[in-house]
Amino acid sequence: MDISARSVPSTPASSRIPRNSRRKACRKCVEGKTACDLGKPKCKRCKDRGTSCEYPAQVRSQSGTNTEDQYAIVDASPLSNVPDAISPDSTLAHLLAQTTGNASHTPDHSTIADSGLVHPHVLDFQEIDLVPMIDAEEIRDRWLRPYISSSTGQEPKQLNVHTIHYLTCVLKSYIRNLIHSIPPPFVHSMQQKATCPPVLAYCFTLVRTWLTRIPGCEPLLLRTIGDEMKKIENQDTSQSDFKNLCSFQAYLIYFMTIHFFHRTHTVREPSQFDEYMQLQMQEIAFRSAKAGLTCRAEESQTRPSWESWIVASAKRRTLFTMYLLSNVYNSELGLPNFVAEELRGTLAPESKILWEASDRALWEREYNRHLSRWEDGMLEISELWKSAETGTESRREKIERWLQSADEFGMMIFSVCAHIHGC
Repeated sequence: MDISARSVPSTPASSRIPRNSRRKACRKCVEGKTACDLGKPKCKRCKDRGTSCEYPAQVRSQSGTNTEDQYAIVDASPLSNVPDAISPDSTLAHLLAQTTGNASHTPDHSTIADSGLVHPHVLDFQEIDLVPMIDAEEIRDRWLRPYISSSTGQEPKQLNVHTIHYLTCVLKSYIRNLIHSIPPPFVHSMQQKATCPPVLAYCFTLVRTWLTRIPGCEPLLLRTIGDEMKKIENQDTSQSDFKNLCSFQAYLIYFMTIHFFHRTHTVREPSQFDEYMQLQMQEIAFRSAKAGLTCRAEESQTRPSWESWIVASAKRRTLFTMYLLSNVYNSELGLPNFVAEELRGTLAPESKILWEASDRALWEREYNRHLSRWEDGMLEISELWKSAETGTESRREKIERWLQSADEFGMMIFSVCAHIHGC
């Protein structure tokens, strides 16, 4: 039923409270002369554009009448409204609400669609066109590699202690940045701006709470984090590819938080809990990777849909991060690391301008330019590994072309590969 069609019981004139006769759109929609869905704390249009959303607040004068509208500013940060994902029965619901503010519920896509106010550039992650990964089981069974690779003749990678220190500092910074509402570079900004999935929203909130915790609440927070990890482990494996990706990202962030910010001793000893989390993380990575790491259009050197590209690109980045974390983990325990042969042929992280594009038109325009630069085929992660082509003029030209537009994440991947394999 249309809200505007609801009847309002008549009230004696003497008891009526003076008020404005119409509902107010936010200031941005008024200025743009566009329909506003009146979503709180931010309308859909402002969320899509990543701008602040200002609603008129009625200020009552002493005479009982309403004065001029005042606008309340809502933070434009995509992580500022994450408590929507907190379940009512959560032990930490009250604590987390205090930590992040009491934001009202943001309408989902169905609510907006029913009202006929869908933004023309809204993202729909239901139709993702990827090529299934044939060797995905190798990701799930990666924990066996240190124990069986020696018998197959595969040589372990030689990681310098300084490379491990470098990786540790970089990965820890991904978690610390959540305090400032900066997501890790393997989570695409549009994953949050469209409709921040509950599994990620809750993860960001919990980790931020852990990093800013009051001494003494560690057992409660760790128990809650453990409960959330268990929920991810037991999720329906048939859920959408997008949800599997978000679950994988959340589990990886939880693991990194516990590994880097709960373990305080210098000399690490393997524990059943650590090994269990490693196994579960690789199982969850397998669930996400088996649906594919590459868009069909990417294989044919054509432009995919923005949604398919976001999911594929975020998957690749998340998987690369997990493998780098595994290198740190194994090195700390004295276990060997091996080249991830199952990822051979996986595309290297894309350019900064593509990854940070905030609207479809910009992304499509830049992707067309991207295709014209890579007519010989886009750089694959295995081209950064040691091979017969390492050091050749053609290989170096291709790597240098990729580096010209790489973002900080891509530069980090290159640095580690250059330390291990040369370039």
